[in-house]
Amino acid sequence: MANMFEKKRILFLLATSALLVSCGGGGGDTPGTTAAASTGGATSTNASGGAQPAGGTTAANSGTPAAGSTTTQKPPATSPGSTTPAPTAVDQKLNGYVEVVANQILYIRRNRIIYLPVVMSEFESDRGIVDVAAGSPVAHIDGLEAQAAAAGCNRTNDGTCAVQPPAAAPAAPIAAFGIRVSKYVLPTAAGQAVGNQTVVGRIAIDLTERTDSPGLSASEVPEIMRFVIDKVELSTNQNGELASVKVQDGAQIHVYGRSASGVEVRENIPAPAGTVRILPMVDVPDNHGDTTSFFLLLDLETGFSQAGRKLAALENIAGHFAMHLTLSSLQELVRPAAGATAESPALERKELVGQSITVNDQPPVSGAGINGNAWIRMYPPQ
Repeated sequence: MANMFEKKRILFLLATSALLVSCGGGGGDTPGTTAAASTGGATSTNASGGAQPAGGTTAANSGTPAAGSTTTQKPPATSPGSTTPAPTAVDQKLNGYVEVVANQILYIRRNRIIYLPVVMSEFESDRGIVDVAAGSPVAHIDGLEAQAAAAGCNRTNDGTCAVQPPAAAPAAPIAAFGIRVSKYVLPTAAGQAVGNQTVVGRIAIDLTERTDSPGLSASEVPEIMRFVIDKVELSTNQNGELASVKVQDGAQIHVYGRSASGVEVRENIPAPAGTVRILPMVDVPDNHGDTTSFFLLLDLETGFSQAGRKLAALENIAGHFAMHLTLSSLQELVRPAAGATAESPALERKELVGQSITVNDQPPVSGAGINGNAWIRMYPPQ
């Protein structure tokens, strides 16, 4: 078993030593960094790339439960033979739809000097996203601010410089991940009320190692980390603007995982305040002063900060993973049509549908979402 882990560790170290990571002032030398001005949809009617409604209307929250369906890769039952009924999910739906802005997602680079926005098309490609920071084993990284300054990072052009971990969270497979969305919730039909809504739902992520992942030998099994964040609250104001994104008190993260050696983990851990939140554009490179959009951020270091040793077997998962993110409270997440840019191909309008994800005894999480690939604690072979 030691040889299996050693093989992945050696591949990881070799790949890491081969890559030179640097920050760049203004995003100019951070490959994949995109500016709102160059990647926004061609048909946008406001600075964010999303259409602004003419006026907000107060909505009565219907609280419609999400339709359940079976995930394509369901883990074994939590307790085989158990007669305990599965819990009932709270999956209320937000009236209207939300637009993705500038075709962007975001994560933290491994050197942690900036938040890195990239086009979603990169995430959706076969290679997927690279240079992704996983959860930090320490709560503070000494010298990070000096490294950011030496790399030329500045607040005006780059937003937050030196992204310190909010807490130690070695089990977090990704430190943070966000989707850029317009703050304006748009009606799906004429006259639909989208203002003054509060809905509660869940967000799920499925990371399953691909069979072509480097270091996956014949004696190993693909690694998996799959989790559901419950009690996620979305609220709009009277103008139909998405004004608050947070986890409620008592929220939990339900986790299923499997290591390369086949060790399975099923745990529930507390989800602290800040696990899901709004990241304003001022914290992001090349934001051009935009105040009409933000990143809906999963701060997974905060989320996994109270795991203790419960997820120790999953702290070193590494490789090339298929990644799915599903939000149960969004009935529609729309990527608007846009012309081709240097960073992104031409795009047709598309409703983004998430994969149904099941974790342990939790009901399936279904809804809007995105699907792609990510390199976790490893780089592609050079």
